Amino acid sequence: MITVRKESDEVLYSEGEICAIGPDDIAELKRLASQTPRRRCRICFHGAPDAKLHEMLIVHENGAWVRPHKHVEKDESLHVVEGAARLVSFSEDGKIDKVVNVGDDGALYCRIPEGVYHTLLIDSDWFVFHETTLGPFERSRTVFAPWAPDDDGDSVALFINELRRNVSTMELKT
Repeated sequence: MITVRKESDEVLYSEGEICAIGPDDIAELKRLASQTPRRRCRICFHGAPDAKLHEMLIVHENGAWVRPHKHVEKDESLHVVEGAARLVSFSEDGKIDKVVNVGDDGALYCRIPEGVYHTLLIDSDWFVFHETTLGPFERSRTVFAPWAPDDDGDSVALFINELRRNVSTMELKT
């Protein structure tokens, strides 16, 4: 794997001026993600949380929970490397606004504007994507949806199952 420094079990930072990622690196990120409770791992290509531009390669195992959230004063974009997911955006009150299939047979790039609640429903065994957003990272600039559960297992599983049902119903109508 490329040279990294470990911030946590889920967050690595690349070391060196030029960062290059290959299939072996992605396989290692999947291995690391499979060992975390939240089944995800990322490698940050920016040097530190205070960098002006944040670029990350993020790996989510199927079943990983991405709590619906929005960003204050910053957009984010994702470019799919591998796998399939559905990006779901919501209104302020938690109603599904839009569903975008990303990855296999879907969009390869998606931009989410600031202030839009969104989540990912992972459909493949693994979902690997490159995310770009503005820094610096400040926890207060991410707002979690008050109508969605946090990382509590039972309530998350119920929420995800209901969300999948609602998304499937929407897709059948279109």
